[in-house]
Amino acid sequence: MKCALNMYANCIAIVLTVSIFTAVNPADLRCHRTLKNLPTQCHYNETVFSCVNANETDVCLLKLVPLTITHVVFSGNILPDLPAYLFGNDTCRNLPNLKYLDLSDNQVEHIDNGAFQCLPNLEGLVLNNNIWNVSTDTSVFAHSSSLKNLSLSNAMMTRSGNVSHVTWLNWVFQNSDLRNLEAVHLERNGFLSLSESPAFPCKLPSLRKLYLSHNFISIPKINISCLEYLEELHLENNSIGYLRQPFMTALDKLNKLKGIYLQKNPFYCDCHLVDAGFYEWLQKNTTKVINKDHLMCLRPFQSKNVNHSILSLNTTNFTCTKPINFDSKLQASYIALGVVLCIIGILTIVILFLNRHRLRNRCKKVKESCSSAMAAREHHYSAVNV
Repeated sequence: MKCALNMYANCIAIVLTVSIFTAVNPADLRCHRTLKNLPTQCHYNETVFSCVNANETDVCLLKLVPLTITHVVFSGNILPDLPAYLFGNDTCRNLPNLKYLDLSDNQVEHIDNGAFQCLPNLEGLVLNNNIWNVSTDTSVFAHSSSLKNLSLSNAMMTRSGNVSHVTWLNWVFQNSDLRNLEAVHLERNGFLSLSESPAFPCKLPSLRKLYLSHNFISIPKINISCLEYLEELHLENNSIGYLRQPFMTALDKLNKLKGIYLQKNPFYCDCHLVDAGFYEWLQKNTTKVINKDHLMCLRPFQSKNVNHSILSLNTTNFTCTKPINFDSKLQASYIALGVVLCIIGILTIVILFLNRHRLRNRCKKVKESCSSAMAAREHHYSAVNV
């Protein structure tokens, strides 16, 4: 009987040990904190959980967020990797009340494609000022249908201006479920261009505000024709010389568009601006183009239009200096040189022909002189040998 009891006790001990190690995640073992011993930079109440500039290197604090919280601000920390189920322990922990999540300034490089799952009512997500490697996380927003505001300002790696990174960003939107997104911020990401992808921004059918300022976009090629609800388009502080006709036509077809922001671009104020129809388009859209009187001419640098407002000038002011055709000038020089050489050749032939008798007599005398010299030299050598 005693032996049986010992065996029973050993079995219970083994079962408990196995259950402990299988039920506890290693992350939970590391996260030994509770809401009672949060860092001094972190605090919370019934609706807000804040942890700013705490230099936290682990996301385990997010697993402690109470279910009543509606706003989480977890910024200014060091979180290079955001794992799946950000608020759970490798399993879905539903936070039905969470509406706003700020993860800015956390040096985020990698975001697991399941990081934002189980947040069914999340409406605002901020990922500003990170170093996100977009190419590895193309399905991050696949479970974010409730999002209304997405902020990715200065959020990507410094080389994101490269065409390949823009391509990956298009894939992110292609694989997303952002049907209710109303505003997206993409400022300060070093974009040189945004290709005419059907994914961006046509996968955002509810979009009302598009922020693309402080990039290096010179020719906007954004497929905005599908954004029937677009109200604001921000293109300030880019490298735009003037808008092209297809883009202006697409803007004119957006009936709900109320604000186009183009200030602080280096507008190229010569004949091309007028020929492209940009000057006439500005005059017709004075209510839609915000701060239209502050659209300044900055190029070409030698032009008298520099530092003048575009709309303060007349069409006659937008002139182009006729370019010098160096190829045609060089060709003309070669032809002139050929003509001169031909004339010199002909004159030489004519002079030689007119003086042919004199030249013949002179050549004969030279020949006789040479013959006499040779004869005298032979006679001299013969006398010496004798």
